[in-house]
Amino acid sequence: MSKFLLSLVFAASLGYCRNGVAQQPAPSLPVYDAVVIKLNHSLSRGTHVDRDDAWFRATNVPLKHLLVNAYGIREGQMFGLPGWADSLRFDVYAKVTDPDMKALSSLSREQQQAMLAAILVDRFHLKVHTEPKTLPVYELVVAKNGPKLKVSAVAPDATGPGNMNVHNTDMTASGVTLSDLAGNLSFPLDRTVIDKTGLTGRYDFRLQWTADNVANSAADNGAADALPNLFTAIQEQLGLKLQPAKGPVETLVIDHVEQPTEN
Repeated sequence: MSKFLLSLVFAASLGYCRNGVAQQPAPSLPVYDAVVIKLNHSLSRGTHVDRDDAWFRATNVPLKHLLVNAYGIREGQMFGLPGWADSLRFDVYAKVTDPDMKALSSLSREQQQAMLAAILVDRFHLKVHTEPKTLPVYELVVAKNGPKLKVSAVAPDATGPGNMNVHNTDMTASGVTLSDLAGNLSFPLDRTVIDKTGLTGRYDFRLQWTADNVANSAADNGAADALPNLFTAIQEQLGLKLQPAKGPVETLVIDHVEQPTEN
C-alpha cells in the first residue's frame, strides 16, 4: 500500500461520519509496507501480540483480536462479524522497511492503531462504520460513605491522561481523572463504564482485585486474606461503586470483511 493512501484508507475504514459530524481525513502516517499473514494451524489457544516502533507481530490471533488492537475497542462493541472471525487464527508480521525512527517513536497510541487498521483494510478488505447503540453499561458513582481518593498534586486542568499502569489485576494511577478510570475499567468488565461521580479532580490511587473465578475459589477454601473481586475492591479501596444501567455506546459495525490470501 502506498504511503500517501494511508490517511484516505483509514478515514474510509471508519466511515464518513460519527454522531452526524463529518470526519476530517487522518494525517499521513508511516505504513507497514512489508506484511506477512498466514493461517495458524497449531490448534493452540494461546495468543501473543507485540509491537515496537517499526514493527507489529501477532501470533495465533483471530481477526476479532486484531480489531481490538486496531480500533482500541472491546469485543462487545463489535457487530456484524462472520463466524470465522473468532474461529480462524492468524500469524501476522508487519514492518516499516525504511523507518524514520524519530517519527515512529513520536506516534500516539491512536496513530499506531491506525497503522494496523490500514493492514486490515488492505489485506482483509475490511469496511466498517461506527454507530451509537443503547447497551448495558456500568455507571461509576460515589459510594454511600464517600470517596477514598488522594487528591493528586497534578492540577485538575492539566492536559493529558495522567499515568496509569495496569498489570493483570493491579492498577496504579497518578494524576488521573475518574473518566480515565472509567475508561480503563471497561476492559476487565467487558462493558462500557460511564463516570457519574461528579468529581472533576485528578487523583492518585492503587486498586487491587482478584478475578471472579479466583476470588470464589479462595472464598471456598477459607482464604481470609484473599483480595476481593473488582466490584467490591472499587467500593472498599476507592469509595466508589459500579451500578448497572443502560446508556449510549459507540460501536464498530463490520460492513464487509474477507479472509486474507496468504503470502
